[in-house]
Amino acid sequence: MSDYETADFYTDVSLVDDPHAYFDFLRGKGPVTRLPHRNVVAVTGYEETVQVMLDTEHFSSINAVTGPIPGLPFEPEGDDITEQLEAARARIAFADQVVTESGKRHADLRSILASLFTPSRLKALEPSLRETSDSLIDEFAASGRVDLVEQYGGPYATLVIADLLGVPEDGRQRFREILTGTVPAEIGATPEDMMKNPLVDVGKDLFQYIAKRRMMNSAPVRLVRGLVGAEAQEDILTELALARYPDGAKPTLVDLTSLAAFLFGAGQDTTNRLLANAFKVIATRPDIQAELRGDPRRIPAFLEEVLRYDGSVKSGGRVCQKTVTLGGVEIKAGTTILLSHMAANRDPKRFENPGEFNMDRPRAKEHVAFGRGAHTCIGAPLARREVAVSIERLLARMGNIRLSEAHHGPEGQRRFDYEPTYILRALKSLHLEFDPV
Repeated sequence: MSDYETADFYTDVSLVDDPHAYFDFLRGKGPVTRLPHRNVVAVTGYEETVQVMLDTEHFSSINAVTGPIPGLPFEPEGDDITEQLEAARARIAFADQVVTESGKRHADLRSILASLFTPSRLKALEPSLRETSDSLIDEFAASGRVDLVEQYGGPYATLVIADLLGVPEDGRQRFREILTGTVPAEIGATPEDMMKNPLVDVGKDLFQYIAKRRMMNSAPVRLVRGLVGAEAQEDILTELALARYPDGAKPTLVDLTSLAAFLFGAGQDTTNRLLANAFKVIATRPDIQAELRGDPRRIPAFLEEVLRYDGSVKSGGRVCQKTVTLGGVEIKAGTTILLSHMAANRDPKRFENPGEFNMDRPRAKEHVAFGRGAHTCIGAPLARREVAVSIERLLARMGNIRLSEAHHGPEGQRRFDYEPTYILRALKSLHLEFDPV
């Protein structure tokens, strides 16, 4: 157990298993609190968290992925470092991702993703969500036991994004293998280790898919295809290859590949971990399990409370780019912001008895598990449907779901292991036992 007063959130693995207690400690000192290491200010109040998420003038998301590690590649000067930050973007890890971009560049990239998450497209995807769910359950249904993280959540999220993009069957299985067991921003990893991203291998395949489709739809190839009567390939990857920014400009192949790979990384991590956190509740609360079985219409309310109570995103980074006062604390330009979705969602000023799981909680949907403002998670509607469908199908085919005592201990002595990452609330495993239905 660490001394919370001197603990380093970004390196102290003892904070991983119960970050809620640490955030409660910080919030007790105030909604905005200076930490003892790395020139970081932690924001744990709900109102202050929303304020930072909405304020793109004073706070940059350029370090949203890495937080203060490895730090800015320059010495901040003055009370406005906006230009310094942009000039250094190419030297900041992951600063070319849609979640770390800003302004027109961010809006352009986001517009491409928005075309993939239209209501009609998500509705058309619904049958495949169920089919994918059932096909994975088929792999372990007869055994009466499953590690939900490894055998269901991870592959499910990967295969759903593959379906969304229209990745061919051989690519679906390859991506499933590549992305098994990946952990972002692992505590103790060197900057070099953090850059060894399995999404690079995914991106190589995606680049080939997209490049081929762009070439096949170029003017010369279309002319030849028309002369020989060959039909064009029509799929979502083709739509992506031919996408344009709102002003009509053509995205580079690298930009399109990066966006497609990002969907696998972001979608696989958050959905898998959210599903595990949800079934941790289901397996330890027989009353809630019975209620969801008796009335599946309660699943959406249950899911919103899971997002608030123990969502999959623990924290994100921001950099103060213009000196500002927040929550009574002056924050100098160049200061890293520890922005915790998890802490905000348990602020007692916003949610009464925040440590209690309450499916009937008023205003539960006001949680910030998916963020707010310009960087609100664009895949939130899909994530909600993925997890809701999974809960419905798993409950339908797994009776009397309970924790494996061999792995998690008996009631009253439960033990759970979490991945050592400061970004996600990520169970390493969730071993369940059940009666096959």
